[in-house]
Amino acid sequence: MTIKRRLFISNILMIVIPIVLALMLSALLVLLLWQKFDFQFDNSEDYYGARDSVMEASRELLENPDTDVRKLDFMVSRVDRILTNNHMALRIYETAGESAELGTGTLTYSLGGEPFADPQLTKALDTLGGTGLVGAEGRELYVSEADGAEGSYRIELYSTRKAAEQAPPGHPGGSAGIWFPIAILLGMIAVVVLTSRFLTRFVFQKIRQPLEILAGGVNEIRDGNLDYRIDYTRKDEFRPVCEAFNEMAGRLKESVWAVQKQEMNRKELLAGISHDLRSPLTSIKAYAEGLLDGVAATEEARRRYAGMIKTKAGDIDHMVSRLFLFSKMDLGDYPNYPEDLDPREELQSFFRAADDEYAQQGLKVALGAMEEGLLIHIDPVQFRRVLSNIVENSLKYKERPEVTVSVDMYRAGSTLAITVSDDGPGVTDEALPKLFDVFYRSDASRSSPNRGSGLGLAISEKAITFMHGTIKARHADGGGLRIVIELPVTQAKEA
Repeated sequence: MTIKRRLFISNILMIVIPIVLALMLSALLVLLLWQKFDFQFDNSEDYYGARDSVMEASRELLENPDTDVRKLDFMVSRVDRILTNNHMALRIYETAGESAELGTGTLTYSLGGEPFADPQLTKALDTLGGTGLVGAEGRELYVSEADGAEGSYRIELYSTRKAAEQAPPGHPGGSAGIWFPIAILLGMIAVVVLTSRFLTRFVFQKIRQPLEILAGGVNEIRDGNLDYRIDYTRKDEFRPVCEAFNEMAGRLKESVWAVQKQEMNRKELLAGISHDLRSPLTSIKAYAEGLLDGVAATEEARRRYAGMIKTKAGDIDHMVSRLFLFSKMDLGDYPNYPEDLDPREELQSFFRAADDEYAQQGLKVALGAMEEGLLIHIDPVQFRRVLSNIVENSLKYKERPEVTVSVDMYRAGSTLAITVSDDGPGVTDEALPKLFDVFYRSDASRSSPNRGSGLGLAISEKAITFMHGTIKARHADGGGLRIVIELPVTQAKEA
């Protein structure tokens, strides 16, 4: 699940959960309070309404003694419920029509709780003539006389006024009613806090873990472990970040490796220059001293010494020129004038022109199958230089009087492949990937400076790279060396 979706769900639940839980909590509190405190007033009547309802119902009972039994039971039950809920007691006595003391006469109805005896209220009632409403110290006594269908009656209603003065428990305004909204408020606060903690954990736990994974990966890279990769499989916003981290680590490793390789190449370059310059310079110095010391006594000897000095100076000039060219290519300051060429014609033209020169040096060229009708976009001068360096490399390292170079060309999809194979001694598996390094030569070649400076194939690789192609070294079938050049095909040549 994505973090965006988690945040959306979290926001929705942050609203819904507190409301639902608050409603459930309210319902639970109401149920508990209802069970613990019956609401005092039946049908939402207050104390005075309850008292009036009881008196009215009492008179109706006395005036209609022949009421249907079911209706009578209902009326009696309702009056009893009102009395009980409001801490009242009702006593109805049949009298002879004359005033009598409380609690005397024939008891007709006894409903509600137990009546109380309060001399102070009795005395006050006597002062009123035996009927009326009196009260003191939280108690009330209401006495009324009524004529019924079968005689005269005295109605006595006893009330505990102290409980009635207060709103009943669970009723708004009472003690329980005060704590009811407070309990609801505290419950809602608790619900919001718990929901917030839960949703915070729900969202940020999925953020903290990926951050810790990324931090661990950064620490590994910082400590030099460039092979470290993050294995992250969740499909969320952190997955592309982790993939970018892995890509960054790979590129950083390649960059470090490239810097190390350049440093190694630089050292090899300095060592190669020192070695390759020392040999011809030593020869030049020796022949010059021979001329100065009179070792070359004859004119022919002096001419031979001077010729050797010129040859060695030419070798130095050739090596410096190649080194200068490679440096310019390495810096990107490289003359490149590409054009659309037919590779078949270019190969045939190059080898026909150089056939006589190479034949005199012991090299034979065998042109194989070449696909027709293709075009490549390259610099023709640099392309011929690459071919020349490859062929000269085969010629310089031949061990027999004659070496054969086979050239083939074929198309592989959108790529043109050119293979140049010789039947020379080849190279070892260890040396194969290093042939295009600057000044790389086998140890045996170091003893023979005439076998080249080690720049030819390095220059060829740079040139092919500028042509957006690749050049690789392989073992030839006959044990020699095979150079494979791959170049992008521009288009098929129109017939």
